[in-house]
Amino acid sequence: MAAEDIRVLLVDDSKTVLRLLTYILGDHYVLHSAEDGQEAIEAYASFKPDVIILDMNMPVKSGFEVMQHVRGVAQDHDVQIIVLTAQDTKALKARAFAAGANDFLGKPFDREELMARVDAAVRQVNLTRRLRKAYDRISREFDLVANLQKCLLPDCSPVLGETTVECFYRPSGRASGDYYDFFTLPNGAIRVVMADVSGHGARAAFLMAVVRTLMRVSQTHYLTLAETLSLASHHLLTSIGGEPDFVTLAVVDIDPDEGSLTYLNAGHCPPLLSSAGSFHWLDPTGTVLGFFEQEFKPRTITFQKPAGLFLYTDGWYEWRGLDHELFGLESFKELSEKLLSEGRFTLRTLLENLCGESAGPVFTDDVTALWVDMGGPGNRVFTAVSSPSASRMLAKDAVAVLADFVADADTLHDLDIILTEACANVTRHAYSEVVGPMEVRLRVNPGRSVEVEVVDWGRGFGDKVSFENAAPESECGRGMFIICKLSDQCELKRRGKENVLRVVKEIRKDLWKT
Repeated sequence: MAAEDIRVLLVDDSKTVLRLLTYILGDHYVLHSAEDGQEAIEAYASFKPDVIILDMNMPVKSGFEVMQHVRGVAQDHDVQIIVLTAQDTKALKARAFAAGANDFLGKPFDREELMARVDAAVRQVNLTRRLRKAYDRISREFDLVANLQKCLLPDCSPVLGETTVECFYRPSGRASGDYYDFFTLPNGAIRVVMADVSGHGARAAFLMAVVRTLMRVSQTHYLTLAETLSLASHHLLTSIGGEPDFVTLAVVDIDPDEGSLTYLNAGHCPPLLSSAGSFHWLDPTGTVLGFFEQEFKPRTITFQKPAGLFLYTDGWYEWRGLDHELFGLESFKELSEKLLSEGRFTLRTLLENLCGESAGPVFTDDVTALWVDMGGPGNRVFTAVSSPSASRMLAKDAVAVLADFVADADTLHDLDIILTEACANVTRHAYSEVVGPMEVRLRVNPGRSVEVEVVDWGRGFGDKVSFENAAPESECGRGMFIICKLSDQCELKRRGKENVLRVVKEIRKDLWKT
């Protein structure tokens, strides 16, 4: 910033002093004058100075009150304040610096010394501006990293057959070292991943992307769990073996049809399997990745449906409340088992119960979790071909299941319209006047919401889809408008080869069957 662009506010109740300051500084800076503290506060808001030369003893409001407004009320710690006063005492200097002054000069003052002190303040202003620009540039780059990182994570709340996956992701900063994933394998199993890279920020985010790439290689090349972790361990040792970074990782292959899961846990906090009223904590099978080679031996557990698998990172329990006590893993495990025993477990209710603690939580780490619900009574998949009669029957069958949970007739009527319109859209548009497969996937969250996915494998809507009210003569669009008006969330997306219309209907607690 050039000197002529620096704005200096002169504050003194003496017109003589103001004229002198203007004479000395007027050829170098943009000036504005105020003759009392109140006028100075008003001028500060409109003039937006870079430097304030401030008298202490003034009518209406004192120099201390001006500093209290600038530093306390406006929270401006960038503007440079030079106190200029005839009361040149040690006590006053100490009080002025404590109130937020950057420099102190007594009256009468030397012209050369005044210029030198203002020049020093201007150098600090320019330095602050450069630092702020650099910070803004770095901040924008972090935002890009964070946005890219979110793109690497899968969509939440998918329905995979009779299995649903609920996600929770809350980074402590803009870039996170937490990673979660889930995808189907060629043999029909579902692979679920939860990882935590040590540290925070861009370094952790970069390593998270490396781990994600390695996990996705296991899908495209169909690697076993042991092969997957051996690959990850080797690559991490190659890249960070000499660094202090490490990765904890839990990977689980779920076969819902066989009722079995196989897992490996490399030093990660233990996932929880809930099945038939019992709980199994999947303790580590090895140590963290990134330090040394190790052998990986998977473990297999059988389960009965309905069952659920809970994976999480240590941010859920490594926090201290206002009483400075660590919540801890054992308390977290106890709370999780309690909610599951009471049939109230969701990631939202888990967070609500943590927030209900008298002294917490104050999360300081990334907080990530997956809840995999296998064969729960509210998870259903209906299949049909896309003929008009079959699609209408598909909608009716889905509403009949919802009627086992929802008591309110008006809500059921809305859900019937949503499903009927969505299935009719598939019939009319998905397969170019021929029939093809379609599915309705239900996920019921008792006391909260119903999630519906209507899926086809046809041509899709492309860029033609609109959620606005279509004109009467339009061939399509009104159905999507109706669906979105009757729901709380509505989105149409491509998931692999699937065209997915996902709808969420929030339902009040008193409208559910008990």
